[in-house]
Amino acid sequence: MNYPPELYRTDFNRFANGEEHKTQSIRGKELVVRRGKPFTIKPLIRYRKKEEKLDKLSITAETGPNPSSQNGTHAYFPVGELRDSKSWSAKLESANDTSLSITICSPATACIGRYSLYLEGTYQGVVQSYNLGTIILLFNAWCPDDDVFLDNETLRKEYVLNENGFLYQGSKDFIKSIPWNFGQFEDGVADICLKILDMSPSFLKDPAKDCSKRGDPVYISRVISAMINSNDDRGVIESSWEEFFSNGTHPSAWNGSVSILRQWFRSNCRPVRYGQCWVLAGVTCTVMRLLGIPTRAVTNFESAHDSNCNLTCDEYYDETGKQLDSLQKDSIWNFHVWNECWMARRDLQRGYDGWQVVDATPQEISDGTHCCGPAPVKAIKEGDVNVGYDVPFVFAEVNGDIVHWIVGEDVVKRGKTDTLSIGKYISTKSVGCNTREDITHQYKYPEGSSQERNAFEKAVLKMKSDTSSKDKRDLAVAVDFDVSLKLAESPMIGQTILLIYQVCNKSSEDRTFSISANAQEMLYNGKPLEQFWSKLVRMDVKANTTAETSFQIHPYQYQRYVKSSNNIRVTALATDTKNNRLKLAIKNIIFDLPSIDIKVYGMPKLNEPLSVMLSFSNPFNDILSNCVMSSEGAGLTPNGPIVVNMDQIFPSRSGFVKIFCAPFKKGTLQLHVNFSCDKIKYVKGSITIEVP
Repeated sequence: MNYPPELYRTDFNRFANGEEHKTQSIRGKELVVRRGKPFTIKPLIRYRKKEEKLDKLSITAETGPNPSSQNGTHAYFPVGELRDSKSWSAKLESANDTSLSITICSPATACIGRYSLYLEGTYQGVVQSYNLGTIILLFNAWCPDDDVFLDNETLRKEYVLNENGFLYQGSKDFIKSIPWNFGQFEDGVADICLKILDMSPSFLKDPAKDCSKRGDPVYISRVISAMINSNDDRGVIESSWEEFFSNGTHPSAWNGSVSILRQWFRSNCRPVRYGQCWVLAGVTCTVMRLLGIPTRAVTNFESAHDSNCNLTCDEYYDETGKQLDSLQKDSIWNFHVWNECWMARRDLQRGYDGWQVVDATPQEISDGTHCCGPAPVKAIKEGDVNVGYDVPFVFAEVNGDIVHWIVGEDVVKRGKTDTLSIGKYISTKSVGCNTREDITHQYKYPEGSSQERNAFEKAVLKMKSDTSSKDKRDLAVAVDFDVSLKLAESPMIGQTILLIYQVCNKSSEDRTFSISANAQEMLYNGKPLEQFWSKLVRMDVKANTTAETSFQIHPYQYQRYVKSSNNIRVTALATDTKNNRLKLAIKNIIFDLPSIDIKVYGMPKLNEPLSVMLSFSNPFNDILSNCVMSSEGAGLTPNGPIVVNMDQIFPSRSGFVKIFCAPFKKGTLQLHVNFSCDKIKYVKGSITIEVP
């Protein structure tokens, strides 16, 4: 009887291939490789007759349902010679009585995803077919023929391989760094990222067509931008910008992406409650880095949300300086976090390759879906708002103008247009270190320069707006005085807020001003909440001089209005009593928080327990209750966050927690820590741990 050879296992050489493809850190059961680069596998074969071998070998590679060569999801190719990275090819490296060694190379344009590999060969004139198993194919930032190629190893290590990072919050005057565990190579994350693609409406509507487009990073980035939020689908995160977060997790409680992704996956793809912009950006960064697209998180301070695409934001205040929510359609966010992804833009004319804004926060609809981007950063800077995708919206976020309106009983007065305030300190983590890099210059020319105004005018013209920025500025009534509102110092939470207010009288005669000051709680996205403090004063200012006064807001007045990621907005509206002309000064106040002290005891070693002491000092005059310390880190906490409930912490005393973690990865790791209690929530800290 003629028994054909039997394939009893495929050795995918995960260690050697992983080292070559920079995927050795990805925890999972399958081989993960990058497109356009060869990898070697060993089919282990049991022959009945050792003198006869398989010949005329060929390989089949398939991805997705109903694979076809026409869609680029099916490839059948001989085992002959390796060719360039433009097509599938394979080479027989060696063969013996028990195994074959075959090197396979995918094209640099191949669709990413999970592939099934099959071996076909002829034995005694009869064709035999074997299922070799599955691999996962990713984008390749190391391959010059790949659309995501990044020609700098240091940048590739940061934007593809780094599992840790920082997101930036606060305000333009008080920038806070928030450590974030991206954890793209943690156990199960690769499977979850592929599941996200398979849950997209595009895939569910036409799986074969969707899979055929997965070789294009532009397409993938739009799918992921839509799928990280859940507004139109069974996406990963349910967003909320309300004051309270019942039946879910407060957005500030998250330390990283891994817990969110695992919760979504284990709940049969039910959106995780809740996230806001930095959470969506953190998770987007995790998914895109896992898929192989160089990605970074970017924060824009004083970020505009222009709801009607006229490149201006209108803000309405009453005559006391209180911002009015009922009239607001546009808004100015204290900060907004999005992502940049590196890719070629073959769908556009030349000149727009490089960093692209991709934003998963559901603000406006793009082509019928809550997604944003990829928008070329180069197009944003030049005001090329006719370039895809969503450049007008992002341009307004970083370079729009603000118009203040004062609403009286019988009249609405227009203030002077502010052309300088939107788009400040655009920030991302520096490459290779934990400092902040300012990249504002990549988004726009120097504020107020002729180049910056020209870019704005070009954008307005291309949007077919009725009025240019010059026209809008001329509509405002000129005033001959200036006002300013400054903090004496950045307050620690629990301290009195001291504000210095100045009026500069530029006229040649003495003037009297009525100053209406107020403070109200604000969501970080610009939504005004309750007013809790107000003061009315008169100031006499001599001609061509500056007068000064101060305001104090005490802890008992503001403390119950301070919530995580929210801020206090203080406004002071000056009215010239002679001619009723108005000018508004605004100050957003972010409180400084006490820090978590983190100490590591002993020398970190692979797979050996490491002792870490976490402590928090009570800065209040009250006892802190319901104290909780949580910690997590890629390569440190395989089972998710370590959560410890603590005893009460008395005034001027410290609370301590000792945890143990066993590093299971080498290199630079980061432990992320979060402290909360009844008086203060979501204090963040982190420490770098080097594992040799």
